[in-house]
Amino acid sequence: METHAQHSIKHCLDMIAPFEMSNQQKEDGRFQFYQFMVSLYREMYQQPEEYMVFPKPYEEYARKLKEQEAQKKKEKAHVNNSKESTLRNTFQQAIQFYALFFYNIGLKSKGIDEQSGALIILKEEYIDVLNKMNRIHESKYNAERYEVLSKLGIQIYQNDDTVRIAHTTYKRAMEGIEYLCKAPDSKYKWMNFIRLDFKNAYSPIPTVNDICKTLPVRSAEAVKKLEDNLSGINIKAKIKPLRGIVSDFKWKVEYAYKGKNICGFYADNEYFMLCIYFNYFENINEFSKILYEEDHELFQWFKNQFPERLCKCPNNRRVYFGNEPRRICGLSNRAEIVNPDDYDIDKALCVLRKYRNISL
Repeated sequence: METHAQHSIKHCLDMIAPFEMSNQQKEDGRFQFYQFMVSLYREMYQQPEEYMVFPKPYEEYARKLKEQEAQKKKEKAHVNNSKESTLRNTFQQAIQFYALFFYNIGLKSKGIDEQSGALIILKEEYIDVLNKMNRIHESKYNAERYEVLSKLGIQIYQNDDTVRIAHTTYKRAMEGIEYLCKAPDSKYKWMNFIRLDFKNAYSPIPTVNDICKTLPVRSAEAVKKLEDNLSGINIKAKIKPLRGIVSDFKWKVEYAYKGKNICGFYADNEYFMLCIYFNYFENINEFSKILYEEDHELFQWFKNQFPERLCKCPNNRRVYFGNEPRRICGLSNRAEIVNPDDYDIDKALCVLRKYRNISL
């Protein structure tokens, strides 16, 4: 049975970009690094403990929570469980340890030795990298993790002033690290690295089409339908950069019109949620009244898209759908359409068209 840690490792594989390079041969060092990292995640999925990723502590705690039904009202009550979060972060940081190590040495790289293909880094900066890697949860296993890299073919040679890092089989793989890490600084730089996105590494922003390549057909078609309908007006798509590619991280895209976010979506390989933004909870009340009087079918669909939140935080707000009160999160003020089918997409577009008074 797949553990939560294995599920996160699989998520990493699902979120990796297809290997695409303009005017480059796939046999070069960039493709070698791509091959190496994909194989690393695949082997990690099969034997996570061999990579110092330990599923057991989280699995045992999750079973205990289930037995106690401690999270029965999690969605409504917004229960925050610090222990669960720490255990989850622990195995997720272990999963991303290897990518983070390569990223940090790539940032400090002084170049590639043409003859050996080794990445060159000053010794003092290499020590800084090792110190940075010690800040993760369970850094006590870092020595074993470096040993894992050694078994996978990573060789580290040190002299008085410099450190050289190479791969015994993928002899040009360090060129892939160098290429991604020497891209211009941007909020997408780390994201491009962990996704091995060579095509977008030197672009200012990824595209929604790049996101769709990581999604199931149904989700990708929903995005295309949304974008096709938005194409007739001056809409700006804003893509939030991923800070990680383990299972907690989903694509987030928002569409802005006249400076305000009007809709967006969250998505990964297993989940898709379309959002319609109302900016303020009173706007939900007012629009609900209009639908209640003008379109009964659309009103019934509309009121089902707002999950109830029973938390006692100061941002909790009460809204009304006809005579029915409901408490929602006053920070989001949005309709949430989870895994929509064609009917849901059509209704969402109707709501968006009517509420924003725009022609879609």
